[in-house]
Amino acid sequence: MINSLAGDGGDIDDGIEFLKLLAAWAKNLPGDVSGSYAARKTELLIREALTKAAASGGSEVSPARETSIRFFALMIKKNNISHLDAVIEETKRLLDKKRGIIPASVEYAFPVSEDIKSRIEAEIKKRSAAARVDLTEQLNTGLIGGFRLRIGDEIIDASVRSQLHKLEACLAGNGGY
Repeated sequence: MINSLAGDGGDIDDGIEFLKLLAAWAKNLPGDVSGSYAARKTELLIREALTKAAASGGSEVSPARETSIRFFALMIKKNNISHLDAVIEETKRLLDKKRGIIPASVEYAFPVSEDIKSRIEAEIKKRSAAARVDLTEQLNTGLIGGFRLRIGDEIIDASVRSQLHKLEACLAGNGGY
C-alpha cells in the first residue's frame, strides 16, 4: 500500500486519511458490500461524489486518493472490507517506521508538567535514534505513583505499585530479610 501511494507521486498521508474516511463510510453501508458488482458500484458512487465536490469548488482527485479509491474497491471486490481498518493501521505503522517515528504511550498516576513529557520524549529519541516520538498520554488512577511506559513491545514499569511488588518478592525470597 505504501509503495503504491508513493509510486503515484502522491501525498501518502493524504491517501491514508482518505482511506480512513472511506472505511468509516463503508461501516455505515447497509447490508453486505462485497463482490465485483458492489465494488464497481461503490467506486462509481465515490467518483460521482468527488466530481460534484470538485465542480462546487473542491479540488481534483489527487494521485494518492486515486490509489485509495482503487484499493478500497479491491477490498470490496475481494470481500476483505472488514479488514480495512487493520490494513490502514499496519500501513501507518510501516510508514512511521520508514520515517523513523516511534509510537509510545505513557500512563501517569498524576498529571505531569510539559517539561517531564519533553524529557521522556527526548530520552526515547536518544535511546532509539528516532526522528520523532509520537507520545500518547493517559492518567491511570490505578497507579499509586510513578509511570508505565510502552514503546512497541517493551514496557518500562516505573510505578510505585511495581516497585512494591518487587520489594515484596525480594523479601519473600530472602526469608523476610
